[in-house]
Amino acid sequence: MKFKKDNLGFIPVGGSEQIGMNANLYQFNDQWILVDLGIAFPDETQIGVDILLPDFDFIKKIKNKLLGIFLTHAHEDHYGAIQYFIDEINCPIWGSEFTLAMLKRKLLDNVSKKRLTLKHYPRKSSIRLNGFEIDTIQNSHSVPQSVSLLIKTKKNIILHTGDWKFKGAKNLKEKPFINELKALKGLKISTIVSDSTNSLIDGYTPSENDAYNGLKKIISKSKGLIIITCFSSNISRIKSILEIAKINEKKVCILGRAIKRSIEAAIDVGLIEKNHTFYGINEIEKFSKKNLLVICSGSQGEPNSSLTRIASGKIEKIKLDNQDSIIFSSKKIPGNERKISKVEQMFLEKNVNIFNEKNDKSIHVSGHPCKDEILDMYTMLKPKTVIPVHGNFEQLKANAEIAKSCKIKKILIPKNGDIFQFVDDNPTCVDRLEMDTKVFDGEKVVSLKDEKFSIRKQALWNGVLMASIVLDNRGNLISVPILTELGISKTEKMKNALLEISLKIEDYIEGLNENETLDDDNLKEILKKIILKEIRILFSIRPLVNIHINRVQ
Repeated sequence: MKFKKDNLGFIPVGGSEQIGMNANLYQFNDQWILVDLGIAFPDETQIGVDILLPDFDFIKKIKNKLLGIFLTHAHEDHYGAIQYFIDEINCPIWGSEFTLAMLKRKLLDNVSKKRLTLKHYPRKSSIRLNGFEIDTIQNSHSVPQSVSLLIKTKKNIILHTGDWKFKGAKNLKEKPFINELKALKGLKISTIVSDSTNSLIDGYTPSENDAYNGLKKIISKSKGLIIITCFSSNISRIKSILEIAKINEKKVCILGRAIKRSIEAAIDVGLIEKNHTFYGINEIEKFSKKNLLVICSGSQGEPNSSLTRIASGKIEKIKLDNQDSIIFSSKKIPGNERKISKVEQMFLEKNVNIFNEKNDKSIHVSGHPCKDEILDMYTMLKPKTVIPVHGNFEQLKANAEIAKSCKIKKILIPKNGDIFQFVDDNPTCVDRLEMDTKVFDGEKVVSLKDEKFSIRKQALWNGVLMASIVLDNRGNLISVPILTELGISKTEKMKNALLEISLKIEDYIEGLNENETLDDDNLKEILKKIILKEIRILFSIRPLVNIHINRVQ
């Protein structure tokens, strides 16, 4: 793929068509920069998968021309994939102080010995890399020090918004993002690459102060133990909880590596004061439950998280009753609904009071702009083109409709892999890369299309049946075929079926001549058909069949 000289190129590698996995490439004069490199969470159809990764194959091909990776903020869907591609990254990574502090801690868990070059965004000057000039604009989000990027080339000024909202967090001393945008009005921004997450929601996103007030109301009335879960990187929310705990004279216990890691990073860069006293699980028995508040990770129902372990009773030092409360100060990320509901159900069975976004909207606020904020941005900056990203197709389309209402001249709804070329300041889709979602599995990155994932899914829904056949060197059966099953049925019907199938296999093999029994592959295929036919007739399922043929001399 070749771009004409002085023409800007743009390729969304991830983050268009789905929530998460954000990664966006920009090209100018055969040099590239990458904005974000994040993960996504699988939905219930993607069995045997923990996280999804963007396709890095094209980025590997241009790695010697990749000038830098620019992180907008410290959320997993924007920086979480770096650790999985660490050995392929040979350029500097830029980020805010908090973003890099979080990244450094995440990389400590990585077995790779490779050291990445990490650079802080300059506070006042631009970053100049060949034909690119990049400025950071401090915005507001649900994580500290989130930025939008102003990407300038010879003929273009692009505003890559990242995740944002207008109202800043007062306890982080964030300035209103709208004031930062007003300062850009005279720049003649040609294109806005725009966050679409809340584009279907009317109005304006509330400030973190609203969540503070909602949490304070619940915590102040509580008569028992308070357990709060939130996104671990939401330092403003954690600071609010710490302040409310202090007002109500509650001791604070921190559970979960992700929460601890975020708090340590926030302390390191001065966002949380060092004088807070935090207690561990082994110290909580010193305090009465009514004087204790637990902040823990696991807001998305992760099976091994502290919250799930509390709900299932695996943390024995925490005994729950109807005086206690669990607060989900977070939203459900698409794909995690079932896991979260399962955790909530476990708490309900313990008669615990549950507060979540569904029954009390005051305890969480989003970090993304709603319709009116997006409309105000377009009206204020008057770009010639809008490219919605960061959302599924419905959200991208809703963002496009907002742009249309603002009489934006050109609106392009991208798919991952679309190749856009800017002729002067006019972008068009000129080609397409086929994107292949990746998965970290077995300590390596593989394609989601890998056969093993379909095998896992088949085994989960239909079970596994194994047959062991022992033959001599002339193809005669030495013993009765042995069949065992996993996940099909433990009934008497199943036992009888296995015996019947064993007899049919025995009859079939005994009817073969010597040459026919020497081809293992052909024999396995025929025996597999015999097994599947019987199981399908009796149980209406198609299990994974594994046949072992052992030959004894």
